[in-house]
Amino acid sequence: MTVVRVMARFFKPLYLFSGVQSRRSQHRCIRWVGVLCALTAIQVFAQPATAPASTSTAAPTTTVSPAQKPILIGAVISQTGMLADLATPMRDALLMWQEKVNASGGLLGRPIELRIYDDGSEATRSTHLYELLARDDQADILIGPFGSAATSMAVAVADRTRRVMINTTGTSPAIHKRSPRWTFQLPPTSDRMTAGLVPLARAAGIKSFTLAARDEPAAADLLARLREAAEPAGLLIRPTTYYTPGNLVDLAPYAAQLKPEGVEAMLSPANAREAANLLRGLKAVDISPRLFVATGVTDPEFIAQVGVDAEYSIGFSTYEPVLRTQGNAAFVRTWRARYKSAPGFSAAAGWAAGQLIEAAVAQAQSVAPLVLREALLGLETQTVLGPYKVNADGAQLAAQPFMVQILQGRREVVWPEAVASAQAVLPMPAWDKRPRFGRR
Repeated sequence: MTVVRVMARFFKPLYLFSGVQSRRSQHRCIRWVGVLCALTAIQVFAQPATAPASTSTAAPTTTVSPAQKPILIGAVISQTGMLADLATPMRDALLMWQEKVNASGGLLGRPIELRIYDDGSEATRSTHLYELLARDDQADILIGPFGSAATSMAVAVADRTRRVMINTTGTSPAIHKRSPRWTFQLPPTSDRMTAGLVPLARAAGIKSFTLAARDEPAAADLLARLREAAEPAGLLIRPTTYYTPGNLVDLAPYAAQLKPEGVEAMLSPANAREAANLLRGLKAVDISPRLFVATGVTDPEFIAQVGVDAEYSIGFSTYEPVLRTQGNAAFVRTWRARYKSAPGFSAAAGWAAGQLIEAAVAQAQSVAPLVLREALLGLETQTVLGPYKVNADGAQLAAQPFMVQILQGRREVVWPEAVASAQAVLPMPAWDKRPRFGRR
């Protein structure tokens, strides 16, 4: 039966309502209604299905043998929403890595195709998008999303679909404590950020630490990490005196409370502005710690706030352009040439994920999931983020966080020594013994 007749039968009762009386007029009415509905149906069903927004770059569409078929690498990276500015450099670095590899002949003689979906900065969307990559798109390898929250959700998909996933930016130790079988971590875990404190304290001849902070969870977490690192080394942790949130601009009165006991080494979770105010407070009451370490020191805002007084301060970092790690100098040159700026952690993590995939595929000589998984478990290699080696749960064992010191107005890596860009100046000179570097 034709579409017109089906639609005519369906709409036959309409003529009763329309007021059409003659049988010929009724048939003509039904026939025209059927034609119009059939045309509408054709137009509706011809519309393309809506797909998630993605970035996909591939080799030209030609008939290729299975050996030449592109290796499909899938990722979910925030390209819109509140995390877009932080995460987009990771996408850009992956695309830059893809260009480099494909220009050199690809991997195993096959070009790389990247398929990148946008989760809109919503971690809960990553699960569905990784399912799409693994099951529908049949991605050979997955690269984890930006941040620990989204990564924690994505690892479950990697396990369900038995696809290798590179944990590129998820630093939370909880991710790999759940024993994922298919996810492999690149950066060091956040609970190891204080690993360099003891070596630097020994170099400065320090025997005690003072924690300066607001009474908040970040301070409690940092204090716990300090105890884990310092107490086995015989370093004393002085009782903590907290400063109040209502008086963060002038911290000289707070610093004056610390003066009777003395401050050998100060550690703080303070951000750039708060760390700058803390340093001003110490100077105002003439306290010259032999070591000043704060989270905000590596933020450019810190130097902007205190100028030359930022000199010799130390902070924590997961990546610096000056690092002497595998391929970092070439990566920084390429990034600067393209984007006219220095790469940050997000960009370096994307490039490091590409380096790790290259090394694993070269060792496995395959992208078959089980073979590639075994290669990543036993692999020891180097990336721009440092050494790679994981345990049976895929948790990073070898990579270390970096300690950065402000020297002549620049951030220099001073620990670990193997990748340092400069030698640490320790202990910090007293305020009246510091050389003048000019106005910055």
